[in-house]
Amino acid sequence: MKDNIAASVGRHVKGLPAYITSVSGWRAHLVALLAGAVGVLGHAPFHLWPVTALGILTFVWLLDGAYRQQRPVRAGAARAFSFAFGQFFAGLYWIGSAFISRGPEYIPLMPFALVFLMAGLALIWALAGAIAMPFWGVDHRRIAVFSLAFFGAEWVRGHFLTGFPWNLPGMVWSPGGAVSQSVSIFGIWGLSLVTLFLFAAPATLIDKGRALWLRALPGIVGSGLLAILLVFGLTRLSGAVGGEQPNVRLRVIQSAINQREKWQPENREAVLEHYLRLSTATSLDNISHVIWPEGALPTLLLEDRHALDSISEAFRDGPTLFTGLTRRQRAETGKTLYRNSLIALSFANGLPRVETVYDKHHLVPFGEYIPFGDALSALGVKSLATLGDGYTPGPAPSSMQIEGLPAFSPQICYEIAYSGFTPRDEGRPAWILNISNDSWFGSTTGPHQHLDHSRFRAIEEGLPVVRSVSSGIAGVIDPYGRMLLRLNQDADRAGDIGIPLPLNTTINTQYGGVILLILMSIFILVTIWRF
Repeated sequence: MKDNIAASVGRHVKGLPAYITSVSGWRAHLVALLAGAVGVLGHAPFHLWPVTALGILTFVWLLDGAYRQQRPVRAGAARAFSFAFGQFFAGLYWIGSAFISRGPEYIPLMPFALVFLMAGLALIWALAGAIAMPFWGVDHRRIAVFSLAFFGAEWVRGHFLTGFPWNLPGMVWSPGGAVSQSVSIFGIWGLSLVTLFLFAAPATLIDKGRALWLRALPGIVGSGLLAILLVFGLTRLSGAVGGEQPNVRLRVIQSAINQREKWQPENREAVLEHYLRLSTATSLDNISHVIWPEGALPTLLLEDRHALDSISEAFRDGPTLFTGLTRRQRAETGKTLYRNSLIALSFANGLPRVETVYDKHHLVPFGEYIPFGDALSALGVKSLATLGDGYTPGPAPSSMQIEGLPAFSPQICYEIAYSGFTPRDEGRPAWILNISNDSWFGSTTGPHQHLDHSRFRAIEEGLPVVRSVSSGIAGVIDPYGRMLLRLNQDADRAGDIGIPLPLNTTINTQYGGVILLILMSIFILVTIWRF
């Protein structure tokens, strides 16, 4: 009986690739949609990368089937669209929470916004599917074609217009683990290209009419490459160095405040008292700096005398306060501009003094400003921002420094998602300060994914990252991507810690782009090479 069951299961498993490659019509799109959606389990907070590998493998077989269709270019584009739509919808559904948090009048817009966003991102993958088909085949070369085409799609997604490099393929590897250490060599883009190849390579095992060693060759190469990444990562972690910046002790705040209640005028005083209570719950005697998250207080702090007086009294002759805030400026044209900013305030003799100001450079489309503002505003499209026409971006990022602290790179919200945003060469900082307001997204996967971006930036740059987040995951990350302090979404407390020392400049920051080009060249050579 058991033997019969095993044989039946074996036949079905063996027949699954054949079914996937032969399926057509709406069934092919359903399989693609499900494969893309389920594959998201490889990303935070799950990191079930074998599931993503299975999803990619299924997608390659679907493209094999498209190649055999009467119109392969159209079929490849359509199946790639379905796969990507499922992938993006399952991975980015949490964006809808921002509409719910914003208020009831925004909720009807949520389904339309999500569908249009996911469809727009999926169109990039559809283009890659169309481009791949003329170069496709029935041998090993299609694995290189697949890797190049869809790496290209992800690169375009991460750079086109403002770019949205969220949940890149390389991010399925848990940051701080062995494989993730490879981004110190070729960045998250290099790891994403390699990951697409690793997960697609076993697809050739089902090829017919070719020797076993030829069918297994991509998988063998992939396994060897993965082994190299693991050995490198384990070696790097085994030799990890520690240490902290002298005379610096941070108090990092993670607040859990309901986003909608926060902005009700009657709660303004309670929010201020909440932050002061978290900051002063224990003695500040040994604390040099306190860090509050993005938009901590529901007020224009620099214009709010009462709030400034309360903060000055709490921090009198004590630590410097970093806080996110909204500030207002008058432009030369007379127009009022609003900035999403990070400032440092000192309190000598109880008097507040602004030590430095950073204005967010990379604003969130539709969340903080409207792209093509005049045209879309005429159609009734409006930003989720509550002030004026939205925020105005600040100048290009640069390192900043105040007395008593090594130079740092300020990064607000999803600026941390952009590889290469941190200044390099002579302007290289000693650490990254990331503040964010993740309360827009509730108890979803979004804040976990946001944290992963911070951890990958730490490994890429060889720099520690300090995060203060509202209803997100705050803490301190060492230059290897490991969490030294973790304050979860429901923590609503402060954590005291020093700043880890930076590592020397990583290979990625110096030669990562060159290494990526070499990798891409190898894939191109494989594509045109015949056995």
